[in-house]
Amino acid sequence: MQETRLNNKIAEIADFIAAEEEFLLLGHEDADGDCIGSLAGLAYLLKGLGKNPVIAIYQPVPEMFQLAIADELQLLDASEQLPEIASVIVLDSSGQDRLGPAADILESRTVLNIDHHEDNDFFGDLNYVRPEAAAAGLIIYDLAVSLGWKINEKAARALALAILSDTGFFRYSNTDTQTLAAVQELMDLGADIHRINRALYGQNKPEAMRLLGRGLSRIEVCGQGKVAYFYLDREDYRTTGTTSRDNEGFVNFARNISGVEVGIFFSEESDCIKVSFRSNDYLRVNDIAASFGGGGHPRAAGCKVAGDLERVINEVINEVEKHV
Repeated sequence: MQETRLNNKIAEIADFIAAEEEFLLLGHEDADGDCIGSLAGLAYLLKGLGKNPVIAIYQPVPEMFQLAIADELQLLDASEQLPEIASVIVLDSSGQDRLGPAADILESRTVLNIDHHEDNDFFGDLNYVRPEAAAAGLIIYDLAVSLGWKINEKAARALALAILSDTGFFRYSNTDTQTLAAVQELMDLGADIHRINRALYGQNKPEAMRLLGRGLSRIEVCGQGKVAYFYLDREDYRTTGTTSRDNEGFVNFARNISGVEVGIFFSEESDCIKVSFRSNDYLRVNDIAASFGGGGHPRAAGCKVAGDLERVINEVINEVEKHV
Protein backbone atom coordinates (compact mmCIF):
# COMPACT_ATOMS: atom_id res chain seq x y z
CA MET A 1 0.00 0.00 0.00
CA GLN A 2 1.05 3.56 -0.65
CA GLU A 3 1.02 5.80 2.41
CA THR A 4 -0.43 9.21 1.57
CA ARG A 5 -0.71 10.88 5.00
CA LEU A 6 -3.25 13.22 3.36
CA ASN A 7 -7.01 13.03 3.10
CA ASN A 8 -8.48 12.21 -0.27
CA LYS A 9 -11.31 14.27 -1.67
CA ILE A 10 -14.86 12.99 -1.38
CA ALA A 11 -14.96 12.69 -5.17
CA GLU A 12 -12.00 10.29 -5.03
CA ILE A 13 -13.77 8.22 -2.38
CA ALA A 14 -16.86 8.15 -4.58
CA ASP A 15 -14.83 7.05 -7.62
CA PHE A 16 -13.20 4.23 -5.65
CA ILE A 17 -16.57 2.90 -4.50
CA ALA A 18 -18.21 3.34 -7.89
CA ALA A 19 -15.46 1.37 -9.64
CA GLU A 20 -15.70 -1.74 -7.43
CA GLU A 21 -18.46 -4.27 -6.91
CA GLU A 22 -17.27 -6.14 -3.82
CA PHE A 23 -15.88 -4.74 -0.56
CA LEU A 24 -14.46 -6.23 2.61
CA LEU A 25 -15.39 -4.00 5.57
CA LEU A 26 -13.03 -4.36 8.52
CA GLY A 27 -13.16 -2.99 12.07
CA HIS A 28 -10.80 -3.02 15.03
CA GLU A 29 -10.41 -5.63 17.75
CA ASP A 30 -12.75 -5.30 20.74
CA ALA A 31 -15.20 -3.50 18.47
CA ASP A 32 -17.39 -0.91 20.19
CA GLY A 33 -20.75 0.49 19.17
CA ASP A 34 -19.31 3.09 16.80
CA CYS A 35 -17.22 0.49 15.01
CA ILE A 36 -20.04 -2.05 14.66
CA GLY A 37 -22.69 0.53 13.81
CA SER A 38 -20.43 2.12 11.20
CA LEU A 39 -19.63 -1.23 9.59
CA ALA A 40 -23.30 -2.17 9.42
CA GLY A 41 -24.42 1.27 8.29
CA LEU A 42 -21.89 1.39 5.47
CA ALA A 43 -22.79 -2.17 4.45
CA TYR A 44 -26.47 -1.21 4.10
CA LEU A 45 -25.51 1.86 2.08
CA LEU A 46 -23.29 -0.17 -0.24
CA LYS A 47 -26.05 -2.74 -0.73
CA GLY A 48 -28.33 0.13 -1.71
CA LEU A 49 -25.80 1.01 -4.43
CA GLY A 50 -25.95 -2.53 -5.76
CA LYS A 51 -22.60 -3.49 -4.23
CA ASN A 52 -21.67 -6.64 -2.33
CA PRO A 53 -20.23 -5.76 1.11
CA VAL A 54 -18.77 -8.40 3.45
CA ILE A 55 -18.19 -7.44 7.10
CA ALA A 56 -15.26 -8.99 9.00
CA ILE A 57 -15.41 -8.50 12.75
CA TYR A 58 -13.97 -10.32 15.72
CA GLN A 59 -16.73 -12.42 17.27
CA PRO A 60 -18.93 -12.48 19.16
CA VAL A 61 -20.76 -9.20 18.60
CA PRO A 62 -21.83 -7.89 22.04
CA GLU A 63 -25.59 -8.14 22.56
CA MET A 64 -25.95 -4.40 23.10
CA PHE A 65 -24.72 -3.72 19.54
CA GLN A 66 -26.59 -6.49 17.73
CA LEU A 67 -29.44 -4.11 16.98
CA ALA A 68 -27.30 -2.73 14.15
CA ILE A 69 -26.86 -6.12 12.47
CA ALA A 70 -29.52 -7.81 10.32
CA ASP A 71 -29.54 -11.33 8.89
CA GLU A 72 -29.15 -10.00 5.37
CA LEU A 73 -25.63 -8.74 6.09
CA GLN A 74 -22.76 -11.12 5.42
CA LEU A 75 -20.76 -11.30 8.66
CA LEU A 76 -17.44 -13.13 8.98
CA ASP A 77 -15.12 -13.75 11.92
CA ALA A 78 -12.02 -11.58 11.37
CA SER A 79 -9.86 -14.09 13.26
CA GLU A 80 -10.39 -16.67 10.50
CA GLN A 81 -9.18 -16.73 6.89
CA LEU A 82 -10.84 -13.91 4.99
CA PRO A 83 -11.97 -13.97 1.35
CA GLU A 84 -9.80 -12.63 -1.47
CA ILE A 85 -11.66 -9.36 -1.92
CA ALA A 86 -9.39 -6.76 -3.50
CA SER A 87 -11.02 -3.63 -2.02
CA VAL A 88 -11.01 -3.15 1.75
CA ILE A 89 -12.64 -0.37 3.77
CA VAL A 90 -11.33 -0.04 7.32
CA LEU A 91 -13.50 1.85 9.80
CA ASP A 92 -12.83 3.45 13.19
CA SER A 93 -9.21 2.28 13.43
CA SER A 94 -6.33 4.67 14.02
CA GLY A 95 -3.71 2.25 12.72
CA GLN A 96 -3.16 -1.21 11.32
CA ASP A 97 -2.02 -2.40 14.75
CA ARG A 98 -5.60 -2.02 16.00
CA LEU A 99 -6.87 -4.54 13.47
CA GLY A 100 -5.30 -7.57 15.10
CA PRO A 101 -4.40 -10.57 12.89
CA ALA A 102 -6.59 -9.27 10.05
CA ALA A 103 -4.07 -6.47 9.44
CA ASP A 104 -1.89 -8.93 7.55
CA ILE A 105 -4.23 -8.93 4.56
CA LEU A 106 -3.95 -5.20 3.89
CA GLU A 107 -0.59 -5.23 2.16
CA SER A 108 -1.96 -7.02 -0.90
CA ARG A 109 -5.21 -5.07 -1.25
CA THR A 110 -6.45 -1.55 -1.94
CA VAL A 111 -7.46 0.07 1.34
CA LEU A 112 -9.78 2.97 2.12
CA ASN A 113 -9.24 4.18 5.69
CA ILE A 114 -12.20 6.06 7.25
CA ASP A 115 -11.67 7.21 10.82
CA HIS A 116 -12.04 9.97 13.42
CA HIS A 117 -9.06 9.37 15.74
CA GLU A 118 -6.64 12.29 15.85
CA ASP A 119 -3.68 9.90 16.07
CA ASN A 120 -4.62 8.07 12.87
CA ASP A 121 -1.46 7.25 10.92
CA PHE A 122 -3.05 7.39 7.44
CA PHE A 123 -2.33 3.78 6.59
CA GLY A 124 -4.63 3.49 3.58
CA ASP A 125 -4.21 3.90 -0.15
CA LEU A 126 -7.10 6.32 0.28
CA ASN A 127 -7.77 8.13 3.54
CA TYR A 128 -10.72 10.05 4.90
CA VAL A 129 -9.84 10.98 8.48
CA ARG A 130 -11.87 13.60 10.32
CA PRO A 131 -10.82 13.98 13.98
CA GLU A 132 -13.45 16.67 14.50
CA ALA A 133 -16.23 14.15 13.90
CA ALA A 134 -17.85 12.77 17.05
CA ALA A 135 -17.97 9.25 15.62
CA ALA A 136 -17.00 7.22 12.58
CA GLY A 137 -20.73 6.73 12.08
CA LEU A 138 -21.11 10.48 11.63
CA ILE A 139 -18.48 10.44 8.87
CA ILE A 140 -20.36 7.68 7.07
CA TYR A 141 -23.61 9.64 7.42
CA ASP A 142 -21.97 12.80 6.03
CA LEU A 143 -20.50 10.85 3.09
CA ALA A 144 -23.91 9.39 2.31
CA VAL A 145 -25.54 12.83 2.36
CA SER A 146 -22.76 14.42 0.29
CA LEU A 147 -22.87 11.67 -2.33
CA GLY A 148 -26.64 11.39 -2.46
CA TRP A 149 -26.78 7.80 -1.24
CA LYS A 150 -30.16 6.60 -0.03
CA ILE A 151 -30.22 5.96 3.73
CA ASN A 152 -32.86 3.34 4.48
CA GLU A 153 -34.26 2.57 7.93
CA LYS A 154 -31.69 -0.14 8.69
CA ALA A 155 -28.77 2.10 7.74
CA ALA A 156 -30.28 4.94 9.80
CA ARG A 157 -30.59 2.68 12.86
CA ALA A 158 -27.02 1.40 12.55
CA LEU A 159 -25.51 4.85 12.06
CA ALA A 160 -27.56 6.34 14.90
CA LEU A 161 -26.36 3.55 17.20
CA ALA A 162 -22.78 4.30 16.17
CA ILE A 163 -23.10 8.02 16.90
CA LEU A 164 -25.08 7.60 20.12
CA SER A 165 -22.62 5.02 21.40
CA ASP A 166 -19.54 7.20 20.90
CA THR A 167 -21.23 10.30 22.35
CA GLY A 168 -22.59 8.48 25.40
CA PHE A 169 -26.07 9.33 24.16
CA PHE A 170 -25.09 13.04 23.98
CA ARG A 171 -23.47 13.02 27.44
CA TYR A 172 -19.86 13.39 26.25
CA SER A 173 -18.02 16.56 25.28
CA ASN A 174 -17.73 15.48 21.63
CA THR A 175 -21.45 16.16 21.16
CA ASP A 176 -22.02 19.24 19.00
CA THR A 177 -24.81 20.74 16.93
CA GLN A 178 -23.76 18.78 13.84
CA THR A 179 -24.05 15.55 15.81
CA LEU A 180 -27.50 16.46 17.10
CA ALA A 181 -28.69 17.46 13.63
CA ALA A 182 -27.45 14.20 12.13
CA VAL A 183 -29.23 12.07 14.71
CA GLN A 184 -32.42 14.08 14.23
CA GLU A 185 -32.26 13.35 10.49
CA LEU A 186 -31.58 9.65 11.18
CA MET A 187 -34.64 9.61 13.44
CA ASP A 188 -36.69 11.07 10.60
CA LEU A 189 -35.37 8.22 8.44
CA GLY A 190 -36.60 5.61 10.90
CA ALA A 191 -34.01 5.25 13.67
CA ASP A 192 -35.77 4.54 16.98
CA ILE A 193 -33.47 6.09 19.57
CA HIS A 194 -35.55 4.78 22.48
CA ARG A 195 -34.90 1.27 21.20
CA ILE A 196 -31.21 2.10 20.78
CA ASN A 197 -31.06 3.49 24.31
CA ARG A 198 -32.54 0.26 25.67
CA ALA A 199 -30.02 -1.77 23.68
CA LEU A 200 -27.04 0.27 24.89
CA TYR A 201 -27.99 0.86 28.51
CA GLY A 202 -30.95 -1.32 29.46
CA GLN A 203 -29.96 -4.89 28.63
CA ASN A 204 -27.41 -5.74 31.31
CA LYS A 205 -27.12 -9.39 32.27
CA PRO A 206 -27.29 -10.26 35.98
CA GLU A 207 -23.82 -11.78 35.68
CA ALA A 208 -22.43 -8.53 34.28
CA MET A 209 -23.98 -6.54 37.12
CA ARG A 210 -22.37 -8.89 39.66
CA LEU A 211 -19.08 -8.39 37.84
CA LEU A 212 -19.49 -4.61 38.03
CA GLY A 213 -20.26 -4.88 41.74
CA ARG A 214 -16.98 -6.69 42.36
CA GLY A 215 -15.10 -3.94 40.56
CA LEU A 216 -16.91 -1.04 42.21
CA SER A 217 -16.15 -2.47 45.65
CA ARG A 218 -12.47 -1.76 44.90
CA ILE A 219 -12.73 1.84 43.72
CA GLU A 220 -9.79 3.97 44.83
CA VAL A 221 -9.51 7.74 44.58
CA CYS A 222 -6.10 9.43 44.47
CA GLY A 223 -4.34 12.37 42.84
CA GLN A 224 -5.94 14.86 45.22
CA GLY A 225 -9.36 13.49 44.35
CA LYS A 226 -8.90 13.86 40.58
CA VAL A 227 -8.15 10.22 39.74
CA ALA A 228 -10.39 7.22 40.36
CA TYR A 229 -9.73 3.65 39.34
CA PHE A 230 -10.71 0.04 39.91
CA TYR A 231 -9.82 -3.34 38.47
CA LEU A 232 -11.14 -6.78 37.63
CA ASP A 233 -8.94 -9.86 37.59
CA ARG A 234 -9.32 -13.21 35.90
CA GLU A 235 -10.84 -14.70 39.03
CA ASP A 236 -13.64 -12.10 38.93
CA TYR A 237 -14.59 -13.18 35.42
CA ARG A 238 -14.39 -16.86 36.32
CA THR A 239 -16.47 -16.51 39.47
CA THR A 240 -19.24 -14.52 37.79
CA GLY A 241 -19.29 -16.58 34.60
CA THR A 242 -18.44 -13.57 32.44
CA THR A 243 -15.73 -12.45 30.05
CA SER A 244 -14.08 -9.13 29.33
CA ARG A 245 -16.76 -8.60 26.65
CA ASP A 246 -19.15 -7.97 29.57
CA ASN A 247 -17.33 -4.92 30.93
CA GLU A 248 -18.43 -2.42 28.27
CA GLY A 249 -18.75 1.05 29.83
CA PHE A 250 -17.45 0.08 33.27
CA VAL A 251 -14.73 2.75 33.17
CA ASN A 252 -17.38 5.50 33.19
CA PHE A 253 -18.33 4.64 36.76
CA ALA A 254 -14.87 5.77 37.86
CA ARG A 255 -14.93 8.90 35.70
CA ASN A 256 -18.37 9.92 37.01
CA ILE A 257 -17.30 10.31 40.65
CA SER A 258 -17.68 13.89 41.91
CA GLY A 259 -14.48 15.90 41.53
CA VAL A 260 -12.73 13.28 39.41
CA GLU A 261 -11.06 14.32 36.16
CA VAL A 262 -9.95 10.91 34.95
CA GLY A 263 -11.39 7.45 35.54
CA ILE A 264 -9.33 4.33 34.84
CA PHE A 265 -10.40 0.72 34.60
CA PHE A 266 -7.96 -2.20 34.60
CA SER A 267 -9.00 -5.59 33.23
CA GLU A 268 -6.74 -8.62 33.60
CA GLU A 269 -6.86 -10.49 30.29
CA SER A 270 -5.29 -13.83 29.46
CA ASP A 271 -2.18 -12.22 27.95
CA CYS A 272 -2.11 -8.61 29.15
CA ILE A 273 -3.69 -5.94 31.30
CA LYS A 274 -6.20 -3.88 29.34
CA VAL A 275 -6.41 -0.28 30.57
CA SER A 276 -9.29 2.07 29.74
CA PHE A 277 -9.11 5.83 30.37
CA ARG A 278 -11.92 8.41 30.40
CA SER A 279 -11.51 12.09 31.29
CA ASN A 280 -13.98 14.90 31.85
CA ASP A 281 -12.57 18.32 31.04
CA TYR A 282 -8.89 18.80 30.29
CA LEU A 283 -6.69 15.72 30.54
CA ARG A 284 -5.65 14.27 27.17
CA VAL A 285 -5.80 10.61 28.05
CA ASN A 286 -4.84 9.56 24.51
CA ASP A 287 -1.37 10.98 25.19
CA ILE A 288 -1.09 8.93 28.38
CA ALA A 289 -2.35 5.81 26.62
CA ALA A 290 0.19 6.40 23.84
CA SER A 291 3.02 6.37 26.39
CA PHE A 292 2.01 2.78 27.14
CA GLY A 293 1.67 1.78 23.48
CA GLY A 294 -2.03 2.59 23.06
CA GLY A 295 -4.08 5.53 21.83
CA GLY A 296 -7.56 6.85 21.21
CA HIS A 297 -9.34 10.15 21.72
CA PRO A 298 -8.43 13.04 24.05
CA ARG A 299 -11.26 12.08 26.45
CA ALA A 300 -11.43 8.32 25.78
CA ALA A 301 -8.45 6.07 25.20
CA GLY A 302 -6.92 2.74 26.07
CA CYS A 303 -3.89 0.50 25.95
CA LYS A 304 -2.77 -3.05 26.57
CA VAL A 305 0.20 -3.56 28.89
CA ALA A 306 2.09 -6.77 29.52
CA GLY A 307 2.93 -7.68 33.09
CA ASP A 308 1.58 -8.25 36.57
CA LEU A 309 -1.73 -6.55 37.38
CA GLU A 310 -0.49 -4.79 40.52
CA ARG A 311 2.65 -3.54 38.80
CA VAL A 312 0.71 -2.21 35.80
CA ILE A 313 -1.77 -0.43 38.06
CA ASN A 314 1.04 1.27 39.98
CA GLU A 315 2.88 2.33 36.82
CA VAL A 316 -0.22 3.74 35.15
CA ILE A 317 -1.50 5.57 38.23
CA ASN A 318 1.95 7.08 38.88
CA GLU A 319 2.02 8.41 35.31
CA VAL A 320 -1.54 9.78 35.43
CA GLU A 321 -0.91 11.60 38.72
CA LYS A 322 1.86 13.58 37.03
CA HIS A 323 -0.68 15.16 34.70
CA VAL A 324 -3.73 15.95 36.83
